[in-house]
Amino acid sequence: MISGWLFDAYAKNNKMVFWIKQKNGKTTRLEGEWSHPIYVAADDKSLFKTIIENEIISGFVSSHQVLPKYESLTDSSESLVLQLRLKDSNKAVKLASEIEKMFRFGQIRIYNVDVLPAQTYFYEQDIFPLAYCQIYDKSSIKWNIKDDVWSTDYELPIFSNVHLRVFPKIDEGKIPRYTDRIGHIEIQNYMTGETVEIEEESEADIFGRLMKEIADINPDFMLTDDGDSFTFPYLIERANHNSINLELGKEKSPLIKPRKEGTSYFSYGRIFFKPSTIKLPGRIHIDTDNSFIIAESGLQGLYELARICRMPFHTASRASIGKCMSSLQFYYATKQNVLIPWKPTLSEHPKNLEELIIADRGGMILEPRIRVHEKVAELDFVSLYPSIMQKMNISAETVLCRCCLDSKLRVPQLDSYYRCEKRRGLVPKALEILLTKRKIYKKLRNSVSDIKLKKIYDSRQTALKWVLVTSFGYLGFNNAKFGRIDAHIAVCAFDREILIRTMRTAEWNEFEVLHAIVDSIWVQKKDRHTNLSQNNYERLKDEIETETGFDISLEGVYKWIAFVPSKDNDIVGVPNRYFGVFEDGTLKLRGIEARRHDCPVFFSNYQQIILNMLAETDTVNDVITMFPKIQDVFGKHLKLLKERRVSLNELVFTKRTSKNYDEYQDRNTVENNAILNLHGKGKSLRAGEILKYIIIDYYRSNSKKRSIPIELANSRTKYDVKRYCEILKEVTSTVTGPFGLMLKNEPAM
Repeated sequence: MISGWLFDAYAKNNKMVFWIKQKNGKTTRLEGEWSHPIYVAADDKSLFKTIIENEIISGFVSSHQVLPKYESLTDSSESLVLQLRLKDSNKAVKLASEIEKMFRFGQIRIYNVDVLPAQTYFYEQDIFPLAYCQIYDKSSIKWNIKDDVWSTDYELPIFSNVHLRVFPKIDEGKIPRYTDRIGHIEIQNYMTGETVEIEEESEADIFGRLMKEIADINPDFMLTDDGDSFTFPYLIERANHNSINLELGKEKSPLIKPRKEGTSYFSYGRIFFKPSTIKLPGRIHIDTDNSFIIAESGLQGLYELARICRMPFHTASRASIGKCMSSLQFYYATKQNVLIPWKPTLSEHPKNLEELIIADRGGMILEPRIRVHEKVAELDFVSLYPSIMQKMNISAETVLCRCCLDSKLRVPQLDSYYRCEKRRGLVPKALEILLTKRKIYKKLRNSVSDIKLKKIYDSRQTALKWVLVTSFGYLGFNNAKFGRIDAHIAVCAFDREILIRTMRTAEWNEFEVLHAIVDSIWVQKKDRHTNLSQNNYERLKDEIETETGFDISLEGVYKWIAFVPSKDNDIVGVPNRYFGVFEDGTLKLRGIEARRHDCPVFFSNYQQIILNMLAETDTVNDVITMFPKIQDVFGKHLKLLKERRVSLNELVFTKRTSKNYDEYQDRNTVENNAILNLHGKGKSLRAGEILKYIIIDYYRSNSKKRSIPIELANSRTKYDVKRYCEILKEVTSTVTGPFGLMLKNEPAM
């Protein structure tokens, strides 16, 4: 018998390979017969025979059978579909494409094509990564799971982790290329705290030592800074150049460079770039530059996400949060015997113009009252949109369902919208585990005194928070397998109703509403001279919960809060641009430079210093009294810039490109200037990749050297003092302007 944690799983031809991490630290490889299924549906069942007898198709298929399945979430009865098990589980898309070629559009419908084989296996067997299990027979794997995905105190093995860094031999200010020789390699061992440095006469010797060190350490997780985009493709290229099989996984197979470098994709109004994944079979390679979840919640967040969403670590670490949400929905669909469409088929219900105008209004946002306000309370609903979806049973198949045309469960403000009375929707089912576990983790975090445990619980609840945040967007996403815009519209309608009730409740209690954004509200007592205790705000909180039926938390009471105007129009408020100080001295910042990832470190750190000074004040008058000290801090930082005593790394602007390098029309902006300079040196950025640059000659509009990418900067690079001094003043004005305080010092030329 083998007992341990399911660590890694992947398909290999018509088998599944598993790696079990045991309590003694060893990792055991198991292999079992299994192949990925796809499903074909057709109104004319005779087409199934045509598919089965086709010679090309038979070359892909190991077995077939006709089974009853629900084709769609909205179906009230099962229909017979053709199941095709593949000879090679990784060729599902290829097989589906061949089947599509055989028929006219609409004759057949294909399902479960683009789901990762390992995920399909997890759904079918009802298992998940890091599940503690017992396996009695290696030859015929039957899972005896001694774990529960709902558990919040699950045991984990002790993992061996390393961080790999590779340094090509290049001159300062040069971009590394695949043709550059390896300079040295560093392996940081997190268990021992030691760092092994590999530097040899020949590259062949470097590779020999690298593979030996990795085999000796035998890590479970191998972290890199840019492993998918550069480190591993570069190592593979150098290994091929030296005729060496580079083996860094636990399988005895050389690493192969992916055919595609990566893809650009659009998400939440922004373009992102995802490089192709480099996997190490039996180990988990995590590219920290290519992992949102690692950046937000670390390995503990990844463990939780992989378990709940039933995704292998390699996939979960790189997947968008929306894909994690989709995987959770796929699991529940599989349990309900519902097929997963290859191409989304649920269309929006038709509406006339009047219905569309009423329906398509989104969440409610009030424009903030621009200026500084004292004694303001902020109340935030807890996971409001997911809670609406779960509590009100909102899903693609439950809004305007076919089975409840006379339903009494209506959607507010939308007379023609109703909800199903007979069945629980797929989306609410999937959300239940996320909402429940996050609530438990937050309670555990707040109740334990052990710092290490606090961090673990916080990481896990943070990971779940991001999936919940995404769940609403996926209801209306046109590529979501189980999304439908009508469900999205219904959630927004409930949100507007809840926020209106919240504002009315606040006003009935003699509070004035200063600002509101979808699920948050800022209120101030109408009688400013009234001394309020915590009980006054708690009473308001309780009344809102009673009136709306949804949990709301008192985020805190501000000593003062500043709602900042738009940079383009100083009389127009920006909903998510404000800063303030709670009564306990804690700062909350949104939309200003200290919170922005694109702002150079020098300016965000400087603004944070000013804000920390403001955090010591209690009133607006205190801030005005503090202003001379702010002037002094400004003067010191201005002097640092003028005397060029600020390092280039602290002055780097960061921008996510929205287009490929050759698609920009205006070539004379500082960003495009840097992009073209990079291209000229052999690095062509694609849409969604990150550009980092320094301004060196901002005011020479016709110059090709207004900015320089950080990769090309060297010890001789000089930043534009005038422009950076102007930015320093702008950054200061962001936090002093709302108080009516203007700097006297002008940036020197």
